[in-house]
Amino acid sequence: MVPFRKGRRKLSYGSTFGGLETAMWTLAKDLADISGVQVTCFVTAPSGTNGGTPWPSEVDGVRLDLDVDRFRGIRHSVGESIDVSGLRLRKFSPHLLWQIPLLAATYPFRDRDPVDCHPDPRLAGKGIDAWVTFGVNAASSRVVATASAENTPAFVCIQSNAGLEDSLLSKEETINECGESSFSRRYALMECHRVVAQSEWQLNRLKQSFQREGLLARNPIDPADWCPPYQSEAPASLRDPFDVLWIGRYDDFHKRPLMMLEVARKLPHVSFKMIANPFDEHIESQVRKDVPKNVDLIDRVPFERMPAVFGSASVFVSTGSVQHEGFPNVLLQSAASHTPIVSTCDHDNFLRRSGAGVSCDDSIDRLASSIEDQLQSPIIDWRRVDEYLNEFHYSPNIAKEFANWINDAIRDEGRTKRS
Repeated sequence: MVPFRKGRRKLSYGSTFGGLETAMWTLAKDLADISGVQVTCFVTAPSGTNGGTPWPSEVDGVRLDLDVDRFRGIRHSVGESIDVSGLRLRKFSPHLLWQIPLLAATYPFRDRDPVDCHPDPRLAGKGIDAWVTFGVNAASSRVVATASAENTPAFVCIQSNAGLEDSLLSKEETINECGESSFSRRYALMECHRVVAQSEWQLNRLKQSFQREGLLARNPIDPADWCPPYQSEAPASLRDPFDVLWIGRYDDFHKRPLMMLEVARKLPHVSFKMIANPFDEHIESQVRKDVPKNVDLIDRVPFERMPAVFGSASVFVSTGSVQHEGFPNVLLQSAASHTPIVSTCDHDNFLRRSGAGVSCDDSIDRLASSIEDQLQSPIIDWRRVDEYLNEFHYSPNIAKEFANWINDAIRDEGRTKRS
């Protein structure tokens, strides 16, 4: 018998909350609107408050289960500077002079980190009926192990094509750019109940290379949230109309902001706004040092203001790597905002199918010329784009299909227990 809570099945997300894919929160909210589904999102935060205000226990119908880790950011910073296993210094930071003593002094009193591929004690015993975790990563390996220990189904949602890379096919252990082992990532992919792909490419790759059947759930969006009138204005620095918008993070393998700078130098008469999140301090330093005059660098923008930001831009540019990207949500947001897209590649043939923009096959020259073309004479059938989004990416429909998969998995698990 499947346990019920107040007439609603209890469903949980096992990923960290905050910078995680927008798709996760969109799906969570829409699942919470479905009768019989209770959604809990497990959240890790550096403190029990958000700017002095206590975190809410529920947002948009989604319950929040908070785990406070005050030292996580410090440990991450130290880990980027020091290779603990190899006992060597990767790079020096003056912050290490106080971070290392602080971590050493508090070590006896801090909870130990959960072990990859083992049940996560922070998640155990919650009475969860089904788990959904995002990303083929170490965190997902712990969610899958927790679900296995409690005989409940776990769904792993692929968020990057790198989640299906060749290194996961080999028994040789490797570490990726985020410091995660191929063993833990492979465990998450192969030991979960079902794998959910974002794209047909991921679905085919999963079957052909990993001999696993998958489910296809394209990234969800509600186009109405991205059309004027906007609920919140853009920040002052992004309120006036400008030419090109770029959104990503400081890295050299995924979002590739340095590529955007190369394009900007070829178009000195074009205004660029780059919203970049922290990731690699070296790349951030290089970008800030080399940024041309026609580019404004902007730190994080609150999510609720992003529709207005897209509305101020004439063109959106994506320099995401097809090797590491899954399906970028920013493409959906740009398309829903009726902002033409110029991209280094066509993720899952979205641009060809929807008609929302053009791809440039990783060519800097073609990227620059395509931006100029879109600025001068964009020819996009926005009615066709809207129809495509509503047919293939409309979030309530995707949530309903996901809920059916979850209910089927819970019933299957129940039959297995009885037998």
